Amino acid sequence: MSYTEQELENKIRNIILEKIISVNPKIQLLQSKDVTDIICCKNDDNPCLFFIEIKHFSISNNRIGFGSKGKITFQPEILKTRPAYFEKYTRWIFCDSNFKDYYILSNSDCRKYIMGNEISYDKQNNFKLNLFTDEKKYSEEELCQYLSDWFSIE
Repeated sequence: MSYTEQELENKIRNIILEKIISVNPKIQLLQSKDVTDIICCKNDDNPCLFFIEIKHFSISNNRIGFGSKGKITFQPEILKTRPAYFEKYTRWIFCDSNFKDYYILSNSDCRKYIMGNEISYDKQNNFKLNLFTDEKKYSEEELCQYLSDWFSIE
């Protein structure tokens, strides 16, 4: 069975709610997604925002695209201009169509997989599919642990 990117986003949101926030209420998951796919807030003495981009690969599309033709959007802009805050507090979660394996990349990691090695605002950009063979695979349990560590939760 093949899933959509929206279904993947919903799955990641449920993982965060059920396996991370349920045991640590200092983390808040925002519903709005005007900036990025998922925003989590850490509400403690050291408040912080975490940005998660979700990318889904399906055989029918045979690509992993980002951005939008003819306009500046969040994903290409942060990869191209490298704002320090987003370099530290953005992660990309890639998954294939079966939702079995997850791949977690920083902005810097993502730049290694940009088709043509250049980001453009006047066309759709794509990631190279070899990220699925070159990067570490995470199970759902390992994904939860990674996110908990990244959110700096004890």
